[in-house]
Amino acid sequence: MKIPYPISLQLLTISFKIHKKHFSTTAAATNTNLTTLFNKYFDRTDVYSWNSLIAELARGGDSCESLRAFSWMRKLDIKPNRSTFPCAIKSCSALLDLNSGKQAHQQALVFGFESDLFVSSALIDMYSKCGKLSNARVLFDEIPRRNIVTWTSLITGYVQNDDAHEALMVFKEFLFEKSERNGEEVGTSVDSVAMISVLSACSRVSNKAVSEGVHGVAIKVGLDKVMGVENTLLDAYAKCGEVNLSRKVFDDMAEKDVVSWNSMIAVYAQNGLSTDAFEVFHGMLKAGGGKYNEVTLSTLLLACAHEGALRVGMCLHDQVIKMGYVNNVIMATSIIDMYCKCGQAEMARNAFDGMKEKNVRSWTAMIAGYGMHVKPPGYSLVELKGRVHVFLVGDKEHPQHEKIYKYLGELSVKLQEAGYVPNMASVLHDVDEEEKEMIVRVHSEKLAVAFGVMNSVPGSTIHVIKNLRVCGDCHTVIKLISKIVSREIIVRDAKRFHHFKDGLCSCGDYW
Repeated sequence: MKIPYPISLQLLTISFKIHKKHFSTTAAATNTNLTTLFNKYFDRTDVYSWNSLIAELARGGDSCESLRAFSWMRKLDIKPNRSTFPCAIKSCSALLDLNSGKQAHQQALVFGFESDLFVSSALIDMYSKCGKLSNARVLFDEIPRRNIVTWTSLITGYVQNDDAHEALMVFKEFLFEKSERNGEEVGTSVDSVAMISVLSACSRVSNKAVSEGVHGVAIKVGLDKVMGVENTLLDAYAKCGEVNLSRKVFDDMAEKDVVSWNSMIAVYAQNGLSTDAFEVFHGMLKAGGGKYNEVTLSTLLLACAHEGALRVGMCLHDQVIKMGYVNNVIMATSIIDMYCKCGQAEMARNAFDGMKEKNVRSWTAMIAGYGMHVKPPGYSLVELKGRVHVFLVGDKEHPQHEKIYKYLGELSVKLQEAGYVPNMASVLHDVDEEEKEMIVRVHSEKLAVAFGVMNSVPGSTIHVIKNLRVCGDCHTVIKLISKIVSREIIVRDAKRFHHFKDGLCSCGDYW
């Protein structure tokens, strides 16, 4: 039988979790009652009861429990139906659990539901979130007749994996298919979710013509006045440097939420238009545009940083403390950046030392802050397993420095076999050749890359941040290392991003 009402699904999901665990004697009576409730009202032989439980757990954010329910159902040999798989697969997506996702995919295939549009859309989303876009694309291409949910899943997948160009190509393919199929009007099935995903891709591409083209589609299908679409469009134009167009979208909005106000404030702050940023903030307060939040304060701190408005920045710092945001890593980093750019390195250091957690951006803001008043040394950052590792040239402070130098020595042999010749042009002229070669060998980015290769999963991408322009020798070495160890290595230096892969760099050796 199905779960009878008015017994709530929420109560039954609690009962399910209690039924699966051990508890202390003090709570024994309550737990026994809930377990009895679960056994009494939950029909373990009915697939619809299991579907409701799996869905309720997934909607409540209990993805692990949702998958446990799915697993328990299968162990009881209950045959799933088309409604079983989408929520189970979405739980795999939420957990980034590729192995469980593949198992669910295999079972959907066995029971003949892989071609179901809801199941296939969930699978595309799962593979995308787990970084397996090739699997998502193969699955997408095998669907004979797709709906907007399927298209949106793939477009969103490309956006989430930083391939905005491919996301836009998929959208273009969608529009072409719709125009060709039975004489349908272009884009008649586009919904707001799809449009927001496409505009997010526009934000990353930063091309005015592309953004205007997608804006035109939104107008044609009547989605240009949907608040979520307007907010994303505002950001897309801003990323193209079209501040005036962003403001026009903002001014034309019939309704604005806190995201709308924050977005417009951020546009002005990021473009150094601090006065305009505060003008919008005052308008937000006057219009009652929703309670301002940590995002609002963070963008206003950026505006203060650009303006050198220390007194206003200090007032905002006080407000951050009053609102309980002081332990927010992003907020604390904004405070550090503001103080540094207002010439108050000591106050920035106090804020930095008070942070309970620090990330790459926190370290970068603090070190860059000192660099405004003292010539900064070259350093490289790499973040692994939630910890930030900082390397200076010739660094011997890191706990693994001996292993790192040993590994670099092993790599040096392979580099020479690949034809590498050290480029000492970036080393001081009053140092002899042998010492020059040693210096370039221990540049901070080489140490960071070596550490990343040693301590990460084979095949994973390594991300490094360098505060200065990467030197020519390191650039050559990292290209060769990417080929030797079969890894993609992404280095962000003071000039740009460098994507090293298979012995080549995205910059084409021009930076």
